[in-house]
Formats: sequence, C-alpha cells, structure tokens
Amino acid sequence: MGEGPNARGASRGHIMNECKASLARLQTDYIDLYQIHGFDPATPIEETLEALNTLVRQGHVRYVGLSNWAAWQVMKAIGISQARNLCPIISLQAHYTLVGRDLERDIIPMLESENVGLMVWSPLAGGYLSGKYEGPDVSEENRRAKFDFPPVDRERGSDVIKVMREIAGGKQIDGEPVTVAQIALAWLLHQKPVSSIIVGAKRPEQLKANIQAAQIRLSGEELNTLDEVSRIPEEYPGWMMKMMAGYRDSTES
Repeated sequence: MGEGPNARGASRGHIMNECKASLARLQTDYIDLYQIHGFDPATPIEETLEALNTLVRQGHVRYVGLSNWAAWQVMKAIGISQARNLCPIISLQAHYTLVGRDLERDIIPMLESENVGLMVWSPLAGGYLSGKYEGPDVSEENRRAKFDFPPVDRERGSDVIKVMREIAGGKQIDGEPVTVAQIALAWLLHQKPVSSIIVGAKRPEQLKANIQAAQIRLSGEELNTLDEVSRIPEEYPGWMMKMMAGYRDSTES
C-alpha cells in the first residue's frame, strides 16, 4: 500500500490494518471474499492464515481465498488451515485462457481434488483473444506494443484465433454475430473448474457482449477442436503419470 518493503506483504499487521481500511473506503460492514493477491516469501504462511482467520471470526470477512499462488503453496495453505482448524481456502484467482492453459498441469487438478473454486482474471489474455491483434490488417505497432501482458505465444495463438473465428462465424446471439472474444469467454464457462470470470469493459455495450457470452453453447466437436489447437505440451511428471496410470488401468480385471 505504499513505497518500500515495509509497506507491502501478507503479514498479520498489514492484513488487519488494510482490511479495516478497505471496509472504511467501501463503507460496508464486511467483505464477502478477501483474497491474498500474491505469495509473500518473507511472511510464514501460518501467520497469513491466522490473520485471515481472525478477520473471519471478527465478522469483517465472510470467506478467504488466494491469488497467483503455485499449486504447492495453495496445498500447503490448505493443509495448515485444516490442521489448525482455521477458515478454509475456498478460491484461487488465477490466469486461465485458451492461449494460457498452464494451470492444467498442476493447479487445476489440485483445485478439483480440494474442491476450491477458480476465479479467472484477464480471460481475454490482455485483449489478445478479442482477435484484434491478429490478422493481415493489424500493424506491428498495434500488437500490444505498449503493454504486452500477460505473455502469449503468438505462433500458437494465431492458430487458436483462426479456429475461434471459424466457430464464431457460425453463431449468433439475438440476431447479432458472435465475436471471437465471446467464444473465449464461452470456452472458459464450459470448463468445469471455473467458478467465475472477472471481465472488464470500457463501454456498456462491451459489458453486454461479455454477459451474452454466457448464452453460447459450444458443441462437443467445437470444444474438441479448440482443445486440440490450444493444448499445452505435456511436461514431466505429467507424461510419466499418464503412462503409469494407463498401465494400471490395463492390468486391472
């Protein structure tokens, strides 16, 4: 909340002070979901979780979550919370898109195992999945030159956008053509681990378009096509686990 190392972090003092400052700014008695926005390597996880539990017991916060934590960090927090009978971790806010499926390696299996909800930030990958940064009519100067975030593999992304355009071209909502951006949001809403999506809009019509994406139904074939073009390569130990699981299945009778 300021300059310098002592004006940030997830220590007990910061959490207690800043939560109450937020309540004052929001002019409300409690916060529905209070999340730790990033992992603080300088503060023990135990201290952070105890502070969050205090806020819940005091009635200032209803539920607590995390954001941008690795799978092992989230799992450690869940284990500590269960061992100490603290308030549970109910959500993880993370980046997940058709051009950013890294979560599928470790984080999503962990969330499904522990019944933790997934709240997606930047569902259009910083506007990239609007389609306006790919195509023959887009100049190099306009390709997110000022703020290229979150990072996107443009070579793979171009193929993903192409497929999304083809799928969008065959659909309409209320007589209006479906956009590439709406397909990106619809795909997320079809993913079982996703609980909610954080969308941003500069104009009312953009917000309306984002909300309309919830009406889009993607067929099994369309989902398979999107999966194939956007699938991330398997990494160890993922491919080993898959191989060993297959062996186990093949030997059972």
